[in-house]
Amino acid sequence: MLIRNYLPSDDLKVRELLLSNISNGYFVLEDMNMLSNWLAAQNKGIPAYPPSVADYFFVLETNKIIGSAGFYVLEEEKRAHFTWGMVDGAFHKMGYGKILFQYRVDKVKELYPGFKVTLGTSQYTYKYFEKLGMKVESITPNGFGNNFDKYYMSLEF
Repeated sequence: MLIRNYLPSDDLKVRELLLSNISNGYFVLEDMNMLSNWLAAQNKGIPAYPPSVADYFFVLETNKIIGSAGFYVLEEEKRAHFTWGMVDGAFHKMGYGKILFQYRVDKVKELYPGFKVTLGTSQYTYKYFEKLGMKVESITPNGFGNNFDKYYMSLEF
């Protein structure tokens, strides 16, 4: 197993990862536009979500890419927001998601000590993140669109 930085040549595979998570309800096809914007910003080396000051994207690879996860940093808020974490549907429940989560937590601790970690997820995945120590701060019904509630979660260390 290897975790490495995102490369522009990974674009197609990252899109395939998202598609592999639509049938299980973790993403919807409409998410592809936002993911494409994120990837385009990564390829240009610019913040995808201004006023973030740093973007990172990490990919888990074992002979092939099976998962990806990223975060962006909001320096003034002392916050790192996790985004686009996903594992190929064929590799769910094998621990790769937890590995990617912990890798990002460790990177935040190393590069941004004292920063809080946040993320937005849905009613379909928030319990997974609770098991990893995240706490629900708020819930917005249909916050991600039709029948996808937005659970805003945080982790402080």
